[in-house]
Parts: sequence; structure tokens; C-alpha cells
Amino acid sequence: MITLDSPEIKNISPEKIGEILIDAKKAYYTGGKPIMDDSTYDTLEEILRKKLPYHRVFTKIGHKNFDSGFDKKHHIMTMGSLNKVNTYNDLTHYFELKSAAAGNVNMRRISYVVQPKCDGISLEIIYKNGVLVEAITRGDGHIGDVVTQNVVKMKNAVMNISKGLDPSKVEGFTGSVRCEIVMTNKDFKKLNQIPDEKYSNSRNAASGISQRLDGQYSEYCSLYAVDVFYDFPFQGRIPEGQVSFNTETDKINFLKAHGFTTVDNFLCNDFSEIETIYQKFLTKTRNNYPYEIDGLVIKVDNQEIQHCLGVKNNRPKGQVAYKFPARTSQTRIVNVEWQVGPMGTITPVAQVDPIEISGAVISYASLANYDLIKEKNINIDDIVEIQRRGDVIPHIESTIVKVNPGHIIAPTNCPSCKTKLIKDNKFLKCPNLKNCPAQILGSLKLFCDTLKIKGISDKTVNKLYQAGHIRLPGDFYKLTVFEFENLVGLGKKSGTNIVQQIQAKKTLTLKQILDSAIIPNFSSQRITQIINAGFNTPDKILNIAISQLEALPGIQVTLAQKIFQGIQDRKDFIESILNNVTIQESKIINHKSEIFGKNFAITGTLSVPRKTLEDKIILLGGKISESVTSNTSYLITNDVKPNSSKFISALKFNTKIISETEFNQLAV
Repeated sequence: MITLDSPEIKNISPEKIGEILIDAKKAYYTGGKPIMDDSTYDTLEEILRKKLPYHRVFTKIGHKNFDSGFDKKHHIMTMGSLNKVNTYNDLTHYFELKSAAAGNVNMRRISYVVQPKCDGISLEIIYKNGVLVEAITRGDGHIGDVVTQNVVKMKNAVMNISKGLDPSKVEGFTGSVRCEIVMTNKDFKKLNQIPDEKYSNSRNAASGISQRLDGQYSEYCSLYAVDVFYDFPFQGRIPEGQVSFNTETDKINFLKAHGFTTVDNFLCNDFSEIETIYQKFLTKTRNNYPYEIDGLVIKVDNQEIQHCLGVKNNRPKGQVAYKFPARTSQTRIVNVEWQVGPMGTITPVAQVDPIEISGAVISYASLANYDLIKEKNINIDDIVEIQRRGDVIPHIESTIVKVNPGHIIAPTNCPSCKTKLIKDNKFLKCPNLKNCPAQILGSLKLFCDTLKIKGISDKTVNKLYQAGHIRLPGDFYKLTVFEFENLVGLGKKSGTNIVQQIQAKKTLTLKQILDSAIIPNFSSQRITQIINAGFNTPDKILNIAISQLEALPGIQVTLAQKIFQGIQDRKDFIESILNNVTIQESKIINHKSEIFGKNFAITGTLSVPRKTLEDKIILLGGKISESVTSNTSYLITNDVKPNSSKFISALKFNTKIISETEFNQLAV
């Protein structure tokens, strides 16, 4: 079971995180048992979404080569995760910041619904005329697996909810109910008594079983309803006989009245009442609860206020997860490893005597940077307290028992190339970007990951580098099948496939070339900005001056100097790629076009991958909006009868709604 302390994900690049998540998805959906702790998966996915929001893992669920065995379907209701807070001050601050967006409502004087946060799996159950027709896992928040065959076997499943509605006016409820799939502590114990069905914790068990192709043991899972959504025409008309939801309390009452087992709910009139409930759960209720919970969900009760607050990155702003403090434990530091990143950052990672925290065995813990080692006075053999932040990432929090005096002494020279290290703020760095083996190797791996070259793993890159076949990115294009035939674990077949995949990446845009060259301090967004500013040829980029960079919006002199130096340091990388590829011409931006400077939001299905459309907007000088606000210029949708929150917001703000075809006409 992979967890965040596993050696294979220490100091891992964002690109590699994506590939590991895809492997985890395959096992998660098709193997019956996950290869990764679910909390670890959620955290890594959240990290990747921030670092590389367009990584293929977020669209892989519907990919033809990723067959989980289940049909795929778009969600009707919002199925994103929640923003998180960890303290009472964070909680109050979070909602008080929303006051203006809510129409200057005093957020301290409104009501909130408080619910236990299930440590389970989110699910949308769709009903038509009161009958359960489909159950869809959350997936990436937009598309999930249809696991109806398993859900109908679970405890608390409601097959028909037309009862109670006026049959003379409406046939039955049509819409969605959001549930959490959990495994109670009692059922978890029963399951683990079955031979060959051992799970480390109940969340892993619920996840693995709910997505088994054979549906076995689904009866050990339970459903708890947390939300409901009517699927009615977008004009806002509520069918006669159906109930409108003005508050979260209305939703809860509806669910209970129609036979659903809901999570516990508490209506609070101020933040102090929320804190009282939180402390009670934290000190008493949590330990004796029938299933695992990792915090409380705080929701603005008033639906109109929630609608005004809107959604960002598929996360509703009117709700937040108030997380419980992480569980802690103590262990001994066995050793500290100093790892060299692709950009030369030296990261200390502590190896510790294995301990179990929240169902996971911890063998490694982050020390973040050398200043932390000095601050906490940490040394080998000291007894330290480890905390899984958010019940996931293991960090050393404090020294409990000093066994050896003083603290660990940092290396003065790079562990890889022996170059004298320098101090960069809190971090130690190796300045030998061009000749440090660890940095070169790490950058070569990132090159493959950035271009999404299939079939070439980190181990294969290591073998090619050690054999002397590659040193610059351009060397990948010179590889033949012969180089692979003599590498251990590879051969003609795998070599042929890898060479074909590499050659398929020989036509690149200038942005792709610069992205894949892994230039220090030159982010993907800055690359786009500079190309759009007219530096749209290799010569212009390679010869750009600090003064030209500093003249661009948002780039101060310090950043300009760093970008300039990064380009100089990576000239050999950039030129090696340029010498082996064909540059795909980018469209010259028309600054007077309907695209330039405008904000675009997208909803529903497209004829092309969403990233393709988003890249086109950015390359033409437009901007991407995660939600529809008063500043959004266009909403792009192909749906004939859309009912997404973006569409409803577009109607509210009089945002122009266009189809994909109409957008392409604007882009001409």
C-alpha cells in the first residue's frame, strides 16, 4: 500500500505524481483492492491539481485506454471536494471574507448547518420519476464510474422515493442525491475476519469494495445522504408538486422524509455554537462514532447566500471542512537522507522506526528544510513526535527526548556532484545546474513527463543515462531500438514502442519546447505571457534582455533577472530540443479580437479535450475562469438543456452563452 511516507514518492515531481495516480486509479477501479491509501490519493491529487491542473490524470477516467470495467457518466450535481480550515480563527476568517460576495451579509449572524465529515467515498445517485436509475462515483468531480450494481446492495440504499409526493401532480422525484459510502466500524471488523480480505482501514475497504467489478461484499458498505439536487429545466421552473429548497435544513428534511439515512445535522446560529459542537466531537463523540470521521462540514444554511457565493475549482464557497487535528505518535530518527531535486534544492527526509498512525505505517517523514532541523534541534536517535497533517502527510513536529546533543549537520557539498552548496532563503541548493548528475537526471525525467511520452518510466531514463545514451533532452530523439536491446529489463519490443512514442513528439509549439526544457523560475504561465507579448520565436526567447522582461506586467527586476539567468543556464537544453524538432507555428494574437483579454468559462461536454480548448483560449490572449462571475465574458457550452451551476450563474449575470462552434468563429 502506497502512502505519503513511501520511498517511491519522496521528493517526487508533480509530473510523476500524475503517473502514480493513474496507476492507483487502475488498481482502484479494476483490482478490487487499492494500491494507495485513499487519503494519500486525495492529497496527491490536490497537490497535482494546483501544480499541473491540465495533467492527463484529470481526464484519464474517460480515456479509451483506461477501462475500469464500468461505464462513465457526467455528473448532474456539483461533486467537488471542500475547502479546508484547521482552527476556529481560520473558520471565522474563511466565512467573513465571503461577506462582500454574499451582498455584505454579516456572516456572524446567519445560520449554519453542521455535519460530521464522513471519511468515505462520495457518490451521486440519480433518480428519475422517483426510481433509482444510476449511481456514479465522484471520479474527477466531473465524470465518474457508474457503479449502480454495487450501490443497490449497500445498506441504506433507497430504490424509490416517489412516495410522499402528490401522484396526481408529479410522477416522482427527478434529480440527484449525494451520498457518502462508508464502512461502519462493526462491518469493518466483520469484513477483516474474511480470509484474504484484509484492509488497513475502513475507508480503503469502502473504496475498494464499492468499485469491485464482481460486486462482492457490497453489503458491508453503508450509504449516508448529505445533499439533494433537483434536475428541472434551467429556466428555474420547479415542477408542480415538487419541493423547493430554500435552506440546507429543507434538504435534510426532504431526505429524511423520503427514507434516506442522513448524517447527523446541527443547526447553529453563530460560530460559537459551531465551536461547541466541534469540541464535543473532538474530545468525546469522535472516538465512539459508528464510522470514521475526520472533521465537520460547515454549510451556510441559506441557499440564496450559497448561490451568491458560488463555486471555484468545483468547490462550493458556502461550505468548508473544519478538520480535526491530526493524530500524533512518537518514534526514533534512524537516519536523514539528503535528496537533490531537478532544480538543485536539497531536501532532508528523515528515516524513522516504523510506526502506525491513522491506519498507515510511517517509515519516512518530511523535515521540509534545514532551518527546521536547527529550529527543532533534531538529531539522529532523538525521539520525535510525528504528525500526519490532515491525517495524511507525515511531518516531524517536535523533539520529545534528546538522545544526542545538538542537531544534524547539513552537508556542505552536493550529495550528487560534490559541488559546494549555497543557501537560498530556507533551502540549501546545489548551484551546479549544468553538470550535477542528480539535477540532469531529474530534468530529463521531467522532460518526458512534460511531453507525456508514453512507456518511458523513470527507471528506463535512469538506465539510458547510466549507459551514456542521454544527457540532453535532444538525445531522446536520437535513440534507436539498438540502445534498448542491451539494457536490462528492456528489449526490442519495448524499445520499438518507446522510440515511436518519442518520435511522435517531434512537432512541438514553442511553449511546449520551453515547458519541457525545465527552465528555473520560468513558469508555464510566464512562458505564455512572454510569448503572447511578442517574444514568439526561439531567437527572441534566447536573446531576451532583463530590461525587456522587466517591462512586462507583473515581472519585477528580481524575477526578470531569475528568468534571464534560467534561460542562460538552460540554453543547451533548449537548443538540443530545437535541433531535433519541428516548431508548430502559433497563431499570431490579434489584440483587437473578441478573444484577447476576455474571461471564458466552460461547462458540459466538448468535441475536444477541455485542455485543448483552454490552451487555445490562452494562446489567443484570453483567460480561463473556474466559475461564472460578473467579470466572465463568455460561457462556452454545447449542452442543449444545461443545468450546471455555471449556466445558472451565467443567466444571473447576463453572461453571453456561446457554443464551441461559435467560439471557433470568434477565434478565426
